[in-house]
Amino acid sequence: MTTQKKSQRRSHIGHLFNRLTSPLWFIPLCLLIACDSGTKELLDIAIDEPERKEIDVTRMGVNSFFVNPGFGSIQQQYSDIHENMGLNYVRVLFAWTNGSQPTPNSEVNYGLFDNILSAIPAGTDVLVVVAHTPDWMSNPANWTGGNPRATWVEKWLSPVVNRYKNTPGIVGWEIWNEPDNTVVASDAALGLEDPANYFELLSLGSNLVRRINPGRLVVPAATTAINQNYPENLNYNKRLVEFGALDLVDVWNVHYYGKQFENVVRNDGVEDFLEPLPRPIWITESGARGVNNQLAYCEQVWPFLREEIPNVDRIYYYEYSSSEASDVTYGLRNLDPAFPVSDLYISLKNR
Repeated sequence: MTTQKKSQRRSHIGHLFNRLTSPLWFIPLCLLIACDSGTKELLDIAIDEPERKEIDVTRMGVNSFFVNPGFGSIQQQYSDIHENMGLNYVRVLFAWTNGSQPTPNSEVNYGLFDNILSAIPAGTDVLVVVAHTPDWMSNPANWTGGNPRATWVEKWLSPVVNRYKNTPGIVGWEIWNEPDNTVVASDAALGLEDPANYFELLSLGSNLVRRINPGRLVVPAATTAINQNYPENLNYNKRLVEFGALDLVDVWNVHYYGKQFENVVRNDGVEDFLEPLPRPIWITESGARGVNNQLAYCEQVWPFLREEIPNVDRIYYYEYSSSEASDVTYGLRNLDPAFPVSDLYISLKNR
């Protein structure tokens, strides 16, 4: 997209959005929405939703957690991703859980993680997300020096990076996942919904990776979708940059779900934040629910993001497989015998 064309569209959408959200328009707009079921469609047309375009598969990856044998062995799932779908990037999760270390003094069970990394096929690189805490981390008595974030780095990130620092196929270490959204109760002990606390964790983690495994990328955690819950999610990202997070990482990481195109192109929106960053942008989670909705979503949203934000590099689809019902799943594959694969999976396999 040319700079002039982009500027014209940003001006049009920004002007429209500002008018619709101004106090003078608030009451009439609410009345219009209440009285006219077609208002949403009119607004969608007004913001000029992007057309569907071809996906850049050469820069596409996929999230895969390799925990459900219903989709085959780890080797078979890797083969499906790499050989059948032609994807070279895989994002995996190494979660610190009660199952991996039930007590502070018990041995860590690395079995699943060993199996995931030993099966990486040639030509595939793996981004390892290191995250979460076992229940015993909720007790301050188990923290080192009274600091739960330093404890997490010492007792989880450090052993993991040391164990796998010479393993081929790992492209980098992602330090946590969506710190602004606590989904595991014990994770609340780290206080990561405060960006200052996540910055501390990132700083400790980055210094460790740079020292122990300097050949690998340091990737920060993405917040929940940067285009949603405007401006809170975006502001969390901004705070990290203000603290100095760019000096700690090799790429900037975001998640993108839904559409909310207006929050990308509006003044002081997602584009204005991401485009000037002196780092490649990786979108490590993005996708849509429903086996018949995934292809259209990716063909509309991903090319739009690449046009608006040229430094977007990799985009990882969420996710390879899921046990959710076919009409609500994000999975490219699912366990519904009537709809075992999505339209996006079929498109990737048949191209």
